[in-house]
Amino acid sequence: MSSRRFAVAETSIYADMYLGGRGIAARIAWEELPPRTDAYASENRLIFMTGPLTGTLAPTSGARIEITGVGPQVYPEPRYTRSSMGGHWGAMLKYGGYDGIVIYGKASSPVYLWVNDSKAEIAGAEDLWGLDTYETQLELRRRHGRTVETVCIGPAGENLTRIAVIQSGLESAAGQGGFGAVMGSKRLKAITVQGSGAVKVAKPTEFLAACRRAAWLAGTPQGIPEGQREATKACTMSCTITACGMNVRRYAGERIAAVHCCSGHYLSLVPVEEGARAADLANRLGLNHWEIIHGFGGSVGGWLQKCKDAGLLSAEELGIPLRAPLDFDDGELWCRLLRMMAYREGAGDLLADGVPRAADRLGKGKAYLPHVAYGFETHWDGHIYGPPCYPYWLVSALTWATDSRDPMVHGYAQAVSRWWDRFKGPLTIEQIKRVAAKTYGSAEAVKPGSGYGFKAEPTIWHQNRDCVKDSLCICDQVFPVMYSRQTPDGAGDTGLEARLLAAATGKATTETELDRVGERIFNLERAIMVREGRTRADDWEATAYFRKPDAQGISMDASRFRALMDEYYGLRGWDLERGWPTRAKLAELGLSDVADALALP
Repeated sequence: MSSRRFAVAETSIYADMYLGGRGIAARIAWEELPPRTDAYASENRLIFMTGPLTGTLAPTSGARIEITGVGPQVYPEPRYTRSSMGGHWGAMLKYGGYDGIVIYGKASSPVYLWVNDSKAEIAGAEDLWGLDTYETQLELRRRHGRTVETVCIGPAGENLTRIAVIQSGLESAAGQGGFGAVMGSKRLKAITVQGSGAVKVAKPTEFLAACRRAAWLAGTPQGIPEGQREATKACTMSCTITACGMNVRRYAGERIAAVHCCSGHYLSLVPVEEGARAADLANRLGLNHWEIIHGFGGSVGGWLQKCKDAGLLSAEELGIPLRAPLDFDDGELWCRLLRMMAYREGAGDLLADGVPRAADRLGKGKAYLPHVAYGFETHWDGHIYGPPCYPYWLVSALTWATDSRDPMVHGYAQAVSRWWDRFKGPLTIEQIKRVAAKTYGSAEAVKPGSGYGFKAEPTIWHQNRDCVKDSLCICDQVFPVMYSRQTPDGAGDTGLEARLLAAATGKATTETELDRVGERIFNLERAIMVREGRTRADDWEATAYFRKPDAQGISMDASRFRALMDEYYGLRGWDLERGWPTRAKLAELGLSDVADALALP
């Protein structure tokens, strides 16, 4: 950005060892990102990376990408982390002939990047600066044609809001990490791409067979209803627009707000029209839904409400002279708060950096934080909104402790909860146990009342497989396909990722080989953490949240969990005292150069 120069590098030098997406991004970060770089430093790399299945008909892939770099949302200090995004932009980038984009430096004035097949240019964006995410995309389509795809930031990213997202379409976003603010710091308003090429699949017949099998086992529809197609290109999941969302279409009149996942909880605001406008406004401004409002305990919403109820905050202190008494179910209040955060006005400047930093600045309210670790709030941890129950959240705790952000624990915690524990079906616990025995090596991993036994193994399996998933790039709502209501024994097919990759690339690949790649990627990310100063003490600090009572009143046994962490580090091949990968483990994974750089004994 500083010199407005480009260079092109071959992805093939990374592909065999790191696949794509999260893996290649981690290797580039290891090679190019200086240790302890600040999120807003010129040296920070903002990495957009597709996977080998991006741009194909692979279920849930289509256009998925990974975005990585030093994230300003990470707490207490910005550190290297990642975020995912669906939509259509990733596929268009591949059709233009590129697997990814690495951005560094800072422009002297607002710019946008225009990639048109093999041509790229950095163009002035002074007239785009200040526009919301919808207006920005519409203007760039007017300039470059209706078929272009754009990722961009809104006012929140421009004003370096630490919870700013990178947005594409109506609601596809890289939500976690605050990468919208990294774009803002580089004065990069948008990246618009047009690709006229295609992604060639090596073995189309085998590939389509694997796609159909995945869709069948997952029980997902082959097509997406018209009103839901914004979710992601070529996706077999119908990530449902809530029933309330359908009502908003009727009530709000002018248009429907996009309300998937946690954003649907805006519709609990009063009146529902204002809730819909709040959801829409957050997308326009480029703010992170998950951090702002979440129906199961909340973040800004839940935290502010609890602080207000405890007498710690007042309307006057927040500078919000609306209805009295202060009511956080008020949709009009939320529209005001969102604008204040995006433009850093009044108390919005406090909240714009995320709730943990707001509590630090206020010097109060930390006891009410719904955040587990690293500046990220509750997510499938069994403590605020129920699932998974004990002992399953022990895997969540291990996963949180050893990651850099809120981990995608869907693979274990959500799978067990969804298929048996939470909804009491459609599978029996005996079916779940048989699948677990095959996948993890023991049915103890999911046995009710199993306590701390056999929890390290599923944690490691899913962490490695998550690295594979994020590198291919596919979605955790389907992959890995462990369970299925379509089969008599309830088993899915965890080898589907390998078959999809082999058919797409023409290179023979096994599930075991992919798991090895996942292990390599996870260890490389751990090496980046070590270079940033991460130790076992930091992992342990992340477990404080789990030492509080869960939804059933059960707390973590600190002594037993320390022993479980020992078991985890040992199985990982890491040093038990520091929690670092050993030289022997890194060498085994082909990462001897990483061990040398860390000066490991």
